[in-house]
Amino acid sequence: MKRVCFTLLTLVALLAMTTGTAFAGSAMELVEVRNDDGGPTFVFRVIGEFTRAELDAGFVSVDGGEDFPLYCAQTDEDTVVCHASRKIGSSSVVVGFGGARFWVDVPGRKLHCYGIWDWWPATNFEWTNMGSHCQEGDAQLGDQVYYNAPEYGVFDASVIFFDYDVSGNCVPPVPYDGPAYYYPNCPP
Repeated sequence: MKRVCFTLLTLVALLAMTTGTAFAGSAMELVEVRNDDGGPTFVFRVIGEFTRAELDAGFVSVDGGEDFPLYCAQTDEDTVVCHASRKIGSSSVVVGFGGARFWVDVPGRKLHCYGIWDWWPATNFEWTNMGSHCQEGDAQLGDQVYYNAPEYGVFDASVIFFDYDVSGNCVPPVPYDGPAYYYPNCPP
């Protein structure tokens, strides 16, 4: 009787361990890598539900560099989305999650570029594209940038971001009807 009970207990324990392993989450593939305004994002196709401990166990290892944690959430039954430090942008990395490893190149950060429009005596006080200004994130109305355009004799000039036309009252009108940095006053 002891032997039968011991055998039954052993079988139940083995079955419980096997069932626990079968229902643990696992990553099947890395379906997307992007680097948008929120930083590097990894999207995994998965099987099973992940515990908080499993979601917190992911990592990113930069080729020849540091290791970083992944911050993950299961968004539906077959998708996990993870975020990592902005420091890994433009790097080759190994991503470890859900019992799998993936080698991938993380793209650089997305920059938003805007034209710089100004008027100067050297351009007969006509609106002139003085170049562009690139930054992370969208420009906001009233943001100010300083720039140099030596080809026009411009050093340390200031322009302010306007969403569209400066005022509608400038003659000639601003030649570019879109988001840009513009000199804040109309020519005389």
